[in-house]
Amino acid sequence: MYLLQKASFNSVDEKIIYYVIVLTYPLYLLGGLYFVGPILAWVLFYRSIVLMFNNNIKYNFLALLWLVAVLLIEVVVIIGSLNTGHSILMVIKSSIGWAKGWALIGVFIFVGTVLPIRYTILQNAMTNILWQSLLITPFLIIVAFLNFPTLLYTSPLKILGGSGDQVFKVWLYWYDTNTGFPRWQLFAPWSPALAFYALLAFSIILSRPSDRLKYFAILSSIILVFISESRAGILILFILLTVFIVYYYFDTISILIFVLISTLIVGVFIENIINFIADILNKINSLRSDSSMIRNTLNNIGLYRWYNESFWFGHGNVERGPHIVQFMPIGSHNTFVGLLFIKGIIGLLLYIVPLMMTIIYMLIKSLINHDYLSGFFVITIFFIYSFTENIEILSYIMWPGWIFVGFVFRACFYRCNLNEIAFEGNGQVFVERK
Repeated sequence: MYLLQKASFNSVDEKIIYYVIVLTYPLYLLGGLYFVGPILAWVLFYRSIVLMFNNNIKYNFLALLWLVAVLLIEVVVIIGSLNTGHSILMVIKSSIGWAKGWALIGVFIFVGTVLPIRYTILQNAMTNILWQSLLITPFLIIVAFLNFPTLLYTSPLKILGGSGDQVFKVWLYWYDTNTGFPRWQLFAPWSPALAFYALLAFSIILSRPSDRLKYFAILSSIILVFISESRAGILILFILLTVFIVYYYFDTISILIFVLISTLIVGVFIENIINFIADILNKINSLRSDSSMIRNTLNNIGLYRWYNESFWFGHGNVERGPHIVQFMPIGSHNTFVGLLFIKGIIGLLLYIVPLMMTIIYMLIKSLINHDYLSGFFVITIFFIYSFTENIEILSYIMWPGWIFVGFVFRACFYRCNLNEIAFEGNGQVFVERK
């Protein structure tokens, strides 16, 4: 069985990455996922710095841009906290939150660019976790229809602190209060996050050589998106599948001609298209009207208070909203609004500038080499989910996506396919062209 298949490692870093991903379910049951992600990031970052001091390691400039951006976000956090009148204790608390959230984005991208970790190790690990999920999912569906308890327990590790009880709760499934139907989240803190993870895993394994394992893993990721019942997840899945088919069955010239014709058609029928999309969005939002109302209200409160109270550097800390939004944190469910409220316009720019540069960079590279399409998918997924989730809060579980972005940066730098990257004993890259 593939789950028991032995993996061949060339470095300690590969072994660490592989087993942290493969042991996701045991870590989730213990309540340790929330802590393992940040610890892993800083351990690997330390190893990256040591490697760079001892060797002349080359890296993509965008990886360094991301690292500098997240470091500057910490500076903004401190300034925002002090400007708003928070105590030194609150500044320290905010800085710890940064080290477990925003910092992980830049750190994992940098680690993926520098450390001698082969893409095949990451893809094997992601395939493995998708296989595990495929085996577990039928059992979870059955127990839901047999009315088993929804919540099993809350890990005692929550006493160590975290972003909320959700990251420590172990669920079999739960009932959506709007639809009355069961939803599943497996090892994720909530159902949409499961779809988020599944889409990242789907994208990461796209460049894996075609075999039975790959196709079953893709099937697993699709199933996970649907059982999460995430509206955004299902929509993104269909978009990814469409783009994937177009990219792999048409050449670049055909794609450019298609884009040109599509642009002309959109220009002529723009008003009808906007009305059609608006109708679809209204129907989707009506499926969970309460959820959509809370999200919209949170966004409005966050934008109003950001603009009127702390425009440049934000409030520096998370604040609970009023009763109308069920006391949810202001700026939650939207990374951009959360950045504006907590870190101001400066904090928003520190995220959106490297993000948009990466999207454009990956798009151009994927038009030249289809092997980079998976990198474009991953960064686009992060961009889209920034409108519905707080990206930094989920960094502890979505880190394989960020480290994969680093892998793609490295492959782009050496102008080779992802599976052609190999390493010498000192971590120096060399390319094994097929």
